[in-house]
Amino acid sequence: IAWHETPLIQGDFLKTSAEDAVVPSGLHVISDFITDEDVTMLTNIIEGNRHLWQHKGFEERKRIQRYTVSLSPQFDWIVDKITSAIGDTLSTSATKRPSEIIIEERKSTSFVSNRCNTFETSTSEVRTECTCVSAKILDNCKCSCYVAQLSLNAECIQLIDKPKERKADCWDVVSPQHRYKFLMEPKTLICKTGESLWNWRSRITLASGANNQDSIDGNTQRSSVTIAFRQVVTSNASSRGNQEKNEIINNVCKKKVDKDVEDSSLPQVLSVIVTTSPIKSNPSTEVLERAFATFHHGGNEFMEVEKLIVCDGVRLHCGRDDSTSGNQARKFTKKYQNAKQALRNGIATSIQIEKYELFKTALKKLCEEASGVKSSPFFNTRVVELNERHGYGFALRHALYYEVKTPYVCVIQHDRTFMRSTPIKEVVNVMMNKNTNGAIKYVGFSMRSNLTYRDIFMSKYGPGAFDELQDMILYPPELANDCKYGRNGSSLDDGIIYSEALKKNLRSLAKSYFSGSMQYRSHLKAEKYGKHQLSLTPTIFWFDNIHICETSHYRKFIFDPKLKMVAKGGFVEDKLSPVITKSVERLGLKKGHGRFGSYLLDDHSGYFFTGHLDGGSFMTEEERTRLLIKGKNMSK
Repeated sequence: IAWHETPLIQGDFLKTSAEDAVVPSGLHVISDFITDEDVTMLTNIIEGNRHLWQHKGFEERKRIQRYTVSLSPQFDWIVDKITSAIGDTLSTSATKRPSEIIIEERKSTSFVSNRCNTFETSTSEVRTECTCVSAKILDNCKCSCYVAQLSLNAECIQLIDKPKERKADCWDVVSPQHRYKFLMEPKTLICKTGESLWNWRSRITLASGANNQDSIDGNTQRSSVTIAFRQVVTSNASSRGNQEKNEIINNVCKKKVDKDVEDSSLPQVLSVIVTTSPIKSNPSTEVLERAFATFHHGGNEFMEVEKLIVCDGVRLHCGRDDSTSGNQARKFTKKYQNAKQALRNGIATSIQIEKYELFKTALKKLCEEASGVKSSPFFNTRVVELNERHGYGFALRHALYYEVKTPYVCVIQHDRTFMRSTPIKEVVNVMMNKNTNGAIKYVGFSMRSNLTYRDIFMSKYGPGAFDELQDMILYPPELANDCKYGRNGSSLDDGIIYSEALKKNLRSLAKSYFSGSMQYRSHLKAEKYGKHQLSLTPTIFWFDNIHICETSHYRKFIFDPKLKMVAKGGFVEDKLSPVITKSVERLGLKKGHGRFGSYLLDDHSGYFFTGHLDGGSFMTEEERTRLLIKGKNMSK
């Protein structure tokens, strides 16, 4: 980061990431506030109270110690020093001593170093307003509240922004100049009063490359320790808004089924978008043919919905002679070291582009031949060609903006398949049901890696968050059935099993699912006599795997250009999932998840609904035959 010295109103300066940064009033900086001896004394106190550490944050990436000043005489010397310094800074002799001390340790992680700079989430210093603000005397500088921050052992970066409204779910800032980073240098005191305390939000992260030779507990992992000395008097009245509950989540399944929705025709409300791009098996259409051949598992009406095959554009790889097959193993660039990686990123040679064009021609022919033939999986299918490289996310965006006319869309990648009967219409009915008030915006169909999503969530976020997740799980009446789904359901009989080895593997997976998974054990209480209930589990990961989503949710929210949650050239899940996690960190699990409305469907049969052909490595039947013959010849 290129730091700029930005003057403060009180005469000192901040090192900010923006040259034209707007500095809030009430922000004070005192350089070299403490000495090395003071750092040592504070470190010894913290190390002597190791038993007080508590892991905090939704992903528990930091730990804290909390102290009440009146009950912690060991801090009296530093409290007196801070009180005196703040009194001098504010030119008042009536400065109150801090009432609370919060010590936070942040450790360097791959998440922090790779993603926090992109997906930072700032929060207000306190959720509620103080009595001074409630009395509207803040402008008269009569507010005595403050928060003093001290970086103990390493450089930190503090992101600050001023939202247009003082609401936790307000993501818009006043202007680009009201959002930037500033450097917190070790032993420097940052004091926030007035506007900087109440109207600006902040987040502290460990600076890249920060030294941690004096880290707490002698831990060799890079870490930073910051201490906040707080003197804030909040009003009880303004805290009521933070206790609101989302009654939709708890009551949605007690409602009756909306009969108008139940009678809806699927082709009227649902379209299918299949995204494809160059792969090594081109010009063969076998990958898409095998994927489309599984669409009958979605039901007869699903076969009739309009299907759009979006063919992404491609970038020509220049600077190499691709006329010789021996060059296929060369590195394309330093970033994309093999043909699969290059094609995944839309980089192709002239030969590969030629094959891709033949593939698209063959694809159009398949669609034309299926016109009027309802039994064909390519019935009511058309090809949409993009002139330039968009990447999966923006190729999907193009189709949603310019091609789709239905309120719901089923998104399928070219190498994703249905493994068995899947309740497509039932899911759409749930999403359309007026009783849900639009709470369900995305429903993903289970695959192998997320079949036990509840277990994954439990192990990552702990029992407290899991208990809250359980309260949010939905059991819509539209997804209760007699015998088609669930353990020993008939949907398992029509599943796609390509080999005995796969069948054995799936049986082993189902055995572990029933014997010890939280996914199954937490579901048993929802079972009803004579009925099997499918469930919708909230997910804070947006899986690009086969899913159904509100068209307007994608258009107006996920791809909102102002929010910039999805970048051109990449996948939606890579960019959006960290944003959902940050939303949950700021707003809490229920409210943070609610704005995304993402759920995973499971029928608790121990088997997943969708599979993966791996288009990047896919071999056609002809290629497999040639490889088999070659192997036999070599063994002779």
